[in-house]
Amino acid sequence: MEARIKDYYQILGVSKNATKEEIKRAYRRLAKEYHPDINPDEGAPERFKDINEAYHVLSDDERRSEYDRILQSGDERSYRDFMEYVQDLLTSIWQGMRSSPRPKRGGDVRLKVAFTLEEAAFGCEKEIIYERWTDCPTCEGRGFVGKPEKVLCQACEGTGRKVSGIFNFPRPCSVCKGRGYILKNQCLSCSGRGRVAKQTTIRVSVPPGTDEGDVLKVPQKGHMGERGGPPGDMYIRVELKPHPIFRKVSSDLYLEKLISFPLAVLGGVTRVKALDGTEHEVFIQPGCECGSTKRLQGLGFPSYGKSGDMVITFRIEVPKNLSHGMKILLEKMAREMGEEGINYQQSMLDRIRGLFKL
Repeated sequence: MEARIKDYYQILGVSKNATKEEIKRAYRRLAKEYHPDINPDEGAPERFKDINEAYHVLSDDERRSEYDRILQSGDERSYRDFMEYVQDLLTSIWQGMRSSPRPKRGGDVRLKVAFTLEEAAFGCEKEIIYERWTDCPTCEGRGFVGKPEKVLCQACEGTGRKVSGIFNFPRPCSVCKGRGYILKNQCLSCSGRGRVAKQTTIRVSVPPGTDEGDVLKVPQKGHMGERGGPPGDMYIRVELKPHPIFRKVSSDLYLEKLISFPLAVLGGVTRVKALDGTEHEVFIQPGCECGSTKRLQGLGFPSYGKSGDMVITFRIEVPKNLSHGMKILLEKMAREMGEEGINYQQSMLDRIRGLFKL
């Protein structure tokens, strides 16, 4: 999505032919009116930001010329690139105006965590092990040990800024991070960053009915802030592990149940376990076919205060090792049903009886 081009002339309330002096007067008047320390209006900070942005573009001949070209062409892609340089410039200006850097909020941590179906359905306390940025314990977040030993940055010649990019606008020096100097006695533990990645373990409370794709927010468990800033938050995206018995479809739980051939033919009662471990009796109609299903309401996955159903698919179990008596019974049944494709095996006793009948 491209950035919408702001009309800086309209923001300052001046014409497109306004002189530098007119732009400066308009800026001073509006900056005083919308300064957040003076104006209690909720929208004052954002308006103040736009006023400063407009002034720093229109007060410079080169930036104003480039902006006028973009405004006339309506090229939003070029405007986006243009604004990257302007934002970098404004950031360096604000930082230069401060006597000391402001506290900075820590970044957020985003993780994917796999849960069992039971953990997600009924809730649990989950132990999470992850890495977060925190102040270096060796230098206490300063980036150096002892007194700072500064040397001039040769890359920017101590200015803290370098000219780069298609618009030739100054940007913070990437070597010294806009400071204009490099520390000789950097902390070896953190390589001068003032921060280290530390393994952290926390316990997260997972509410019942947590589903695949849900995002759990854990406040202030993200990366630690810089210079006393608040920590970020943790966001956990839920993934569900495959279950050995149940297959989850929306809020319904599907499972297969093996039943014997006599039970399928004659009908009766079998027992199945629900996800919570409770056993339930299930009546089977006589003549139950393989693949038939039965739905038990309210025994599925809990979702938004209401549970889905448990859907049972019956499979007929074919015994592999039959006793002699079972074979005789099955052969007798097959004869009564007129089954001709079976290889009937006559017992030795039946053969002897057959001889005496001759």
